[in-house]
Amino acid sequence: MEINVTFRHAETSPVLQNHIEEKVRKLSKYFIKPVITHVTLNVEGSRHVAEVSMTENHNVFNAREMSHDMYLSVDRALEKLERQLKKHKERVKEHHKKNHLY
Repeated sequence: MEINVTFRHAETSPVLQNHIEEKVRKLSKYFIKPVITHVTLNVEGSRHVAEVSMTENHNVFNAREMSHDMYLSVDRALEKLERQLKKHKERVKEHHKKNHLY
């Protein structure tokens, strides 16, 4: 799994970067093949924006969250991604079940 973290208009923080890597690695259970993850952290005035994009094969999953705290933004964006990944995994399971019934 490849994880890229980009800080825009913000100081790089190894603690925050480790937090992101931990959370993203927990999402790896939803993937079959290695994943490329891009996390962009941006500060716009008093708003902290976290944008997360994950790519597996030709599937792209995106989430964007904004709040007053960077950790909160990251956690909420990753929660959104987790919901998307669960839904996708269920769709794939159901598709394979339907094909194997005949």
